[in-house]
Amino acid sequence: MEKRKSILLAASLAGLLAVPAAAVTIHFDYSYDGGFFSGSNLSRRTTLDAAGQYFSAVLQDSLAAIDSNGGNQFTAIFSRPDTGATGNLAAFDVAADTLTVFVGSRDLGGNALGLGGPGGYSVTGTQSFLNQAAYRGETGAQTNPPSDFATWGGSISFDADAAWYFDSDPATTESFSGFDFYSVALHELGHVLGFGTANSWSRWLQGDKFTGLEAKLANAGQDVLLSADAAHWQSGQTSTVNGQGSYQAAMTPNIAAGTRKNFTDLDLAALSDIGWEVAAAEPARQVPLPEPAYWLLAAGLAAIGQRLLGRDRAELQG
Repeated sequence: MEKRKSILLAASLAGLLAVPAAAVTIHFDYSYDGGFFSGSNLSRRTTLDAAGQYFSAVLQDSLAAIDSNGGNQFTAIFSRPDTGATGNLAAFDVAADTLTVFVGSRDLGGNALGLGGPGGYSVTGTQSFLNQAAYRGETGAQTNPPSDFATWGGSISFDADAAWYFDSDPATTESFSGFDFYSVALHELGHVLGFGTANSWSRWLQGDKFTGLEAKLANAGQDVLLSADAAHWQSGQTSTVNGQGSYQAAMTPNIAAGTRKNFTDLDLAALSDIGWEVAAAEPARQVPLPEPAYWLLAAGLAAIGQRLLGRDRAELQG
């Protein structure tokens, strides 16, 4: 009987063949790596970078820089990817149009493959600095309920013991064994970007359905059914890619070994409903996926002084 694990999947392979100038850069920080991405494993970063480049190709937002200086101070609060403990980095800076994502690994237990989400923060200083650091120029993030999502980034933990497949060139499709690291990284980044974790996601929730306008358009005009955690599509949810075909959506809560899952039109539409400016992506080749599994969402981090992230970490199991 085939062993399966589910994961927090992040994004799709679409758009890797021709990547336009990026509006949003995903910067991976390996300060809490512990060896999963370093030494003899340094080549694994190529696969992770490919996942980040996918989102750089489709996210067109302009994000204000966060520059701690003098009385204006920003502290990033996040779950350390190596231990799960709360990390605090004072005098934290983020470049304009950039998201910083701390990555690493640990034993996630059970069948979990990945755990990730956006971080919190504390901030002091002038009102102008508070607004810039908290909302990064995204005015919709200040409304109640918010219609946009502003974050400095977050963190992702990958399971240290999984039988991973690291694809040196995710733009190609070939048979493989193990769990596709690229697919998991894409899915986890989706949660960092607010899928199932942002307040601007929650505003569209009605019972077990997601009612976002763009998602409904991508789902034949129908509300999209959610998994029990209300932070993933229900298992088996399908969609098109660039209006063609029928594929398993990336943001369902599970994946099988030997399978790649890409972002579909529905997954991208949800990012648009969250508030991201999403450009069209190139077509991707995908494979249907059987998927029994669930994920666990860890408690959110309180962002001292400015914002409370109600949910900030997501875990996929099978």
